[in-house]
Amino acid sequence: MILYLIVILSVVSVTLDLLILRRIRRRLPDKRWLRRLYLAHFLLLDAGIVAALLFYRCCSEAGAESYMHVILWVICLFFMSVGPKSVYMLVSLLDYPAGWVRRKKVRLFSRIGLAAGALTLLVMIWGATAGRSRIVEEDLIVRSDKIPAAFDGYKIVLFTDLHAGNEPGNRRFIRRMVRKINEQHPDLVVNAGDLVNIDARELTDSVMSVLSGIRAKDGVYSVYGNHDLGIYLSRDSDLTPRQSFDELAVRQRAMGWNLLDNESRYVRRGSDSISVTGVNFPIGKKLNGRQNVDFARCDFDAAYRGVPDSLFNLLIAHTPEVWDEALAPGRADLTLSGHVHAMQLKIRLGGWAWSPAEWMYDRWSGLYEEDGKYLFVNDGMGYVMYPMRIGTYPSITVITLKSE
Repeated sequence: MILYLIVILSVVSVTLDLLILRRIRRRLPDKRWLRRLYLAHFLLLDAGIVAALLFYRCCSEAGAESYMHVILWVICLFFMSVGPKSVYMLVSLLDYPAGWVRRKKVRLFSRIGLAAGALTLLVMIWGATAGRSRIVEEDLIVRSDKIPAAFDGYKIVLFTDLHAGNEPGNRRFIRRMVRKINEQHPDLVVNAGDLVNIDARELTDSVMSVLSGIRAKDGVYSVYGNHDLGIYLSRDSDLTPRQSFDELAVRQRAMGWNLLDNESRYVRRGSDSISVTGVNFPIGKKLNGRQNVDFARCDFDAAYRGVPDSLFNLLIAHTPEVWDEALAPGRADLTLSGHVHAMQLKIRLGGWAWSPAEWMYDRWSGLYEEDGKYLFVNDGMGYVMYPMRIGTYPSITVITLKSE
């Protein structure tokens, strides 16, 4: 995946830069300094992104967190370069059909393209600053006749995809997240996976001290996401995926969390109860890792063994791709997932929303319902690949259960 991205982005960038250089030479022949300046930018940025992507591919040890953080920002700067230039070129191409119609040279759309490119750059800068740091709260009410009367009004707070290692040394963001969760006075908190980015060592003592401050009457329940499995560790790392997998469990339990490894627990209110089930990430589902993690499997049969069908069941599954399997009778009245991030790009118009995630996932954000069962996909807290969020803020979801 990364290697394909290197090739595609490099070809796109070089093509755009050559086209723009040609345009500068033809339209501003006396501005040699401008051509030289643009050429220097072209060579430095394009070479930088190829190097950054290659190092991102190779540099996955936890000890290289700070280095990877720099690489992510290089990639972000590259997107900030390619995005506006792409918009400019696409809009300015309309000058040609306009010129054919009017039978003379037209540069109106080139000017519009410059404005559109500048606006694109501003949006991307916003996405790399406020867009990835402002935490929002989403409210959701779930109604079911399987919810016992004692659980009417029961409040669950969901967060997911923190990717703690992508922000080495930055604990303010995590503290704000914990504060917002605690302000809801939840009965139960759910972390739907990808707590770390590469391996368990990202849960440092300082991070654990902050996360252990989450308060919920019935505790915090979590599952493994694909990034939690250690699958992105480099092969020469001094930590194996299995060691990271086991250590992550140790560290989460040290924080007082309930890590569900293809298993179920029960939450009780007097004589009433609901079941909470957690399944691992399904290794066979579109996973581009390089390490063998056969020890970690998604096992619904093991997770639901002995769970009464009559109980309202809350399923925590990192990826929404498993929901079809979760729709079997007696399973998953409410499924909580993450994983997709809405690919950190969402366009909203009123109640309509679109993301490139639609090209890869049938269910990628928000609430889905089928036969009286519900799936909610949270857009996540952190980021992968590039430190930017456009149209999809980091979020927690406040879910209130209502008995019918």
